[in-house]
Amino acid sequence: MVNQDNRDLVRVATMYYKEDMKQSDIAQQLGFSRQLVSKYLIDARSSGIVDININSSSAYSVQLEIKLQKVFGLKRVAVLDTSYLKRHEVEKLIIQTAISAFKKDVARAKKIGVSWGKMLRRLTDEYPYVNQPDTTIIPLIGGMGSDQVEVHSNQIAHDLSRKMRAKCKYLYVPALVDSKEIKKNLVENITVKDVLEAGKNVDLAFVGIASPFSENNTMTEIGYIDQKDIADLRDSQVIGDVNSRFFDWEGNETSCRINENVIGINLKDIRNIERVCAICFEEEKKDVLYTTVDSGIINCIALTDSLAEYLLIKKEQSTIKR
Repeated sequence: MVNQDNRDLVRVATMYYKEDMKQSDIAQQLGFSRQLVSKYLIDARSSGIVDININSSSAYSVQLEIKLQKVFGLKRVAVLDTSYLKRHEVEKLIIQTAISAFKKDVARAKKIGVSWGKMLRRLTDEYPYVNQPDTTIIPLIGGMGSDQVEVHSNQIAHDLSRKMRAKCKYLYVPALVDSKEIKKNLVENITVKDVLEAGKNVDLAFVGIASPFSENNTMTEIGYIDQKDIADLRDSQVIGDVNSRFFDWEGNETSCRINENVIGINLKDIRNIERVCAICFEEEKKDVLYTTVDSGIINCIALTDSLAEYLLIKKEQSTIKR
């Protein structure tokens, strides 16, 4: 025989899930308190009487998003389900996934900072035309030389501002200079100082995630770094970079020549920005991505399901080791 408490639990669950009744109406009709109705609903799920199924192809990716936000304290996460996609489709759809995820944050931002790189170039190219005349786009780092100008921060800032009908600032200095003295002289220029300070105070930033040791590293392609620099970075225990600021496995900026001579905001400045967004789909960047997320360099991310799974597994393993 089924006891009365169990019948009441089933009755409450049926009224709530099948009849779409409000908890307050159920409580009034059955003469229960609102707290008891809420308890019955929790008990119904925990005991298996109620089994909620979400019938959507995006259910798993949304589950990953929620877990990533909870585990890493992220502010915005978008996971692309790649189970039936080819690589070229992933490259295309990850950008659209990021745009859909970040567009509300972009719409609210009055000052948007942009770094440089191929991923931000793709984001800019595919970003829809909108009207945000009160927004200012600000480069977060200087230029990268004369090759592949389209991936430079100034060009990305300019093109994104055109897409958004927004204002734009420009940072007319090299990203990397030969000495601390040259850097000191350049950053003391009033115009340069103004743009760098503006970059520190943006509401939202878009940055790239990179490793100097990957085969298709853009820095090597455009001559920003050479093999001697790569050896120096390896000796300095570098794992990757954000905004051309190289960091170790713990997310700390390393002591190396490039970090000392870069003209752009540093990782401390980036961590102080309310929302720092990045996009990643490359498996070879998974450890760099983990460090940026776990150490708080970025707090908004669009990524693939496989990378999301990797981050969660690695975090769990690191927690167990402690």
